[in-house]
Amino acid sequence: MKILRTCLCFPVWLLWVVSGACRPEAPATATATGAEGRDVADGVRLIGRIANPRLTESSGLAICAHDTNVFWTHNDGHHGVLFGFTRAGKSVAEFPVGILLHDWEDLARDQQGHLYIGDIGNNDSKRNQLAVHQIDEPDPKESGKLLLARKSWQLRFPNKPFDCESLFIWNDHGYVISKVFDDQHAEIYSFPLVEQKAPAVLQFVARLPIKSPATGANISADGKKLAVVCKSGAYVFRIKGEVERAGDAKFHYTRFRDEHIESCCFVPDGLLTTAESREIYLFTDEAFRR
Repeated sequence: MKILRTCLCFPVWLLWVVSGACRPEAPATATATGAEGRDVADGVRLIGRIANPRLTESSGLAICAHDTNVFWTHNDGHHGVLFGFTRAGKSVAEFPVGILLHDWEDLARDQQGHLYIGDIGNNDSKRNQLAVHQIDEPDPKESGKLLLARKSWQLRFPNKPFDCESLFIWNDHGYVISKVFDDQHAEIYSFPLVEQKAPAVLQFVARLPIKSPATGANISADGKKLAVVCKSGAYVFRIKGEVERAGDAKFHYTRFRDEHIESCCFVPDGLLTTAESREIYLFTDEAFRR
């Protein structure tokens, strides 16, 4: 039974190094509402606000394996910098990324200590090819270290190009979700994480019951849950380790309208999300908790 809650040129990294901006800013008090935050909707709490003035459009999100009190994010667009911050919004670290990027929209991780950069944005569907890059996850204590790609995958569309802002990794595949408009359904596509001799064509996996533009995704560490945030709220699908089940899986939906929510990741007490407008939200319904 489906449950509905009514109430979501010159490399930039080199400029960053030369300017000295890769150093973490001095400790500052995040403009948070307190450790527990405050309710802003049924099942949604505002728990913090991003303090770093250089982090202007938080677009992807991943929990840090070295310190689970730290989260990774990045700006939307071509600016190659990985930021570390706490869930209250305090800046922890910054790392320049030595990769030419077009539109970095999401961040994902695997269980082997790698982060994945989703250069997958496609405004107005003008790009014919997307890219995903694997990097080693840095230690927040080594702020300023240059991050380079270990592996890269070039991706092509099976048919007409579409916009995309969601990336997640499960087992030996990467997955992206189409960002839809005009009441179309979001769709999941996959590509194998194998060495390429030519760009991979994205393979259709599942059609989701989501008609609001999807802006971020995360899969739980055990693969049992898939979360997707969109402009109208957050979904969690019980996929039981099989991504192809998402189209028919039981799901929970918490309605929360925010045009700026762009990312999500599972935490023990719910689904953590960030918005391009600096807010840090926590979706607290039981379905989102570990």
